Amino acid sequence: MSADELTERFVRGDASRSTEGSGLGLNIAASLVKLQKGEFNLTVDGDLFKAQMMFDRI
Repeated sequence: MSADELTERFVRGDASRSTEGSGLGLNIAASLVKLQKGEFNLTVDGDLFKAQMMFDRI
C-alpha cells in the first residue's frame, strides 16, 4: 500500500483489522498539519510507516 493510499479517508493499513478504528487518523493528522501551513510526509518501508510533520519556525 502506498503512502498516498494510507492518508485517504477510511483506509486501514492492515486488512485483517476489522473491529477497531475508522481509518481516519492519518487523514485527520495530514489535514490538521496542512491547515497550520505545515508539511506532512508519510513514507512506507515494508509493513512500517513513518510520519513526518514539518513547520516553519516562528
